[in-house]
Amino acid sequence: MGLAKGIFVVDTHVHAQRHAFKLQSRDVDSEFSELSSGMSQMETYSNADRLLYHMDKYSVDVCAIMPAFGMTNEIDKEIVKKHPDRFVAYALDEQTSKAAQAGKPWTIEAALDELERELDTGLYVGIGEGLPGSHRKHPGGWSGRFEEICKVMELAKKYKVVVTYHAGFPSGYAGAVGMAAMQGHYEMDFSNPFLVGEVAAAYPDVNIILEHAGIEGTGYRTDIYEKCLAVARSHHNIYLECGQWWAELYEKPLKDPNLGCERLVWGTDWGAASTPQSWMPGCVPETFCDQNINIGLPAHQIDIFGWALREVGRLNIPQDDLNMILGGNACRIMGIKTPFTRLFKQYIKK
Repeated sequence: MGLAKGIFVVDTHVHAQRHAFKLQSRDVDSEFSELSSGMSQMETYSNADRLLYHMDKYSVDVCAIMPAFGMTNEIDKEIVKKHPDRFVAYALDEQTSKAAQAGKPWTIEAALDELERELDTGLYVGIGEGLPGSHRKHPGGWSGRFEEICKVMELAKKYKVVVTYHAGFPSGYAGAVGMAAMQGHYEMDFSNPFLVGEVAAAYPDVNIILEHAGIEGTGYRTDIYEKCLAVARSHHNIYLECGQWWAELYEKPLKDPNLGCERLVWGTDWGAASTPQSWMPGCVPETFCDQNINIGLPAHQIDIFGWALREVGRLNIPQDDLNMILGGNACRIMGIKTPFTRLFKQYIKK
């Protein structure tokens, strides 16, 4: 089993910033709780040099970087300006969202104003991580949330960028608390990927990436993954982010005539502390991304590229198909420039 190699490799989900964080308590439960509640308010710094080292070691050509957990658009813009051949970026209403997490009012109008100011710079290829407002349950239920999302989609349509729709949530660390809070709240973005079908149908010309596609440090659970496949196969503009999938999870969409390699994009969530790997020898999956609450928080930079490329490298599929997963689809929907044209498969119809 070796590392998958692609003609031009793009990771569509990377965090290029790091947090300055010192835990005051050595109590495990306190650490997990403090991490969950405090990340959005921590100071962040560029982690681009370490990311570039990993990219060079694993021959990853371009990364699409996004803010989250208190990360800023400003730092990401500086990274893109410094390395325009290695990075593209997503924009998020990070200042508006950060204020809301500090207890101040949040409105979709303020979020849209911030987003448009960012998108108007021309430095972005998408909106993410997730859509503005996904941090809370809308008081008007799904219909109210859908109206908010439509306003974001109009902005994406205007600027011709992709949007990311977060599907799933981690199960370890403080993730279990988040899952408990969401019980019965299936009208939230994270909880029910079926809802994105309405968005995709209303905006068929805007490409949507289902982040994580149900596998986000969730251990060996596949229930949300199955829902992601089901909704994606009904909408041509929904793409499945597959970077945290173990090899067997690729088989069903690759064999599905309504999906195939053309609807998969490789995104690993590099840089977040949510993706260490666990090991269950002799089981399927044998290795998988999981947050293990028994071993403490990782202090090292998780090597997700190596594991993710090993998993996709177990597939016995045509190289042209593998190239589409590892970069071709991302280049097409994000407008990422490659050194040469005709690197990815295309056919002349009779």
